[in-house]
Amino acid sequence: MSATQVNTQVNTQPPTLSLRSLASGEATDAPEWLNTLHDKGWTTVPGTIPREKALAYADKCYTWLEEWGFGYDRKDPSTRKGTNLPYTHRNGIFARYGIAHEQFVWDLKSEPALVEKFAQIWGTNELLVSYDGLNMSLPEAERPKTDPVFAPWAHVDQSPLRTNLQCVQGILNLLPNGPEDGGLMVLEGSSKYYAELWEHFDHKKGENGWNKWEQQFLDEDMCVWLESKGCKWVKVTCEPGDLLLWDSRTVHYGAAPSSTNDRFAAYVCYKPSSMVSDEAKEKRKEAWAGKHCTAHDPAIIRTTPRYPPEDHYCYKQAIERPLQEPVLSSLGKKLAGLESY
Repeated sequence: MSATQVNTQVNTQPPTLSLRSLASGEATDAPEWLNTLHDKGWTTVPGTIPREKALAYADKCYTWLEEWGFGYDRKDPSTRKGTNLPYTHRNGIFARYGIAHEQFVWDLKSEPALVEKFAQIWGTNELLVSYDGLNMSLPEAERPKTDPVFAPWAHVDQSPLRTNLQCVQGILNLLPNGPEDGGLMVLEGSSKYYAELWEHFDHKKGENGWNKWEQQFLDEDMCVWLESKGCKWVKVTCEPGDLLLWDSRTVHYGAAPSSTNDRFAAYVCYKPSSMVSDEAKEKRKEAWAGKHCTAHDPAIIRTTPRYPPEDHYCYKQAIERPLQEPVLSSLGKKLAGLESY
């Protein structure tokens, strides 16, 4: 796909989803983190994979960045700058170059302990995973909190036109992530007011209405209104191997780091295969063949242009960079949608 092609999205209308803790009628047998996910709209599952494994994946992230040959060297602080790295969105989000299909990314997404957490959420082992990318933030220097880079970009990854539960998003954290290291910011409790929010601010939807794609940005007035309802901003802190989960209706954004510590994390999102349409499954196979990345929801196939703009400094390297065909485990093939359950 060229950089000039427009993103495409296949919408599906799956049956109404609900978290297992409520759907089963047996909330008392659900793990505490699952009940927290329902009550607050987000949660953390500590030690989902061992710390050593998470750090090993982080090491592969560093290697991936170094292999581009732009001059980045993890051992040399002077190379921590944008021109020594491939093109990235919002200073750390990598969703191009087929990164979702790198061997180490598929190894990560096939970790049984990680998959098992989403099986607990949905009450089934028959899951499909998104072709999501990574966040690899390498701050060049400490910055004052007045820097514009810290401006919130509050959003939800769900269309306001669909107010019921659609998906649970996830981040598998790979490096220590403290209060000043950037990372996930959530507006706790905001998922409970999702339908009311868009009704209250109906006058702001614009001539074309609310976004039909699975994303909508919120302005300051909307956030203040949610805060008046008792919702509060929380900076999630976590350790290598921790899993962060949130309802897609929860308002959130990725905060920029004010420290000089690196932030590495993998976006992970699994959904029951039964909730993904046949059309979307075919589009997933097309994305696999082209080694494209997709949006968070495995049932909503929105592909991102594989390469950066043609006038970007790393375009030539990007189109010439070979992609290794990943070797998947039996579980990985099912999660990718290449084999049926």
